[in-house]
Amino acid sequence: MAAKKLITARVLVACVIADQSFEPNALVKGDAELLEPLIKVGELSSDKAAVDYCSKELEVEVVDLNATDEDAESENAENTDGKE
Repeated sequence: MAAKKLITARVLVACVIADQSFEPNALVKGDAELLEPLIKVGELSSDKAAVDYCSKELEVEVVDLNATDEDAESENAENTDGKE
């Protein structure tokens, strides 16, 4: 079985993807199978310039939709700067 193709896309409108809410200019990474229909209807853009703008100019972090809950918990546990 081949690995699923992952794509990174810029969110263009407020929407919910995989039970997570996103605002415009968020960056999401996930299976092409999940994101391509949203790109086709204009909710997301996988255009390289759009993605680069968010990551470089706006310094937005990419949300990996394939990350498990355990991954998210371990990232939070590593955040020990005292801020909540």
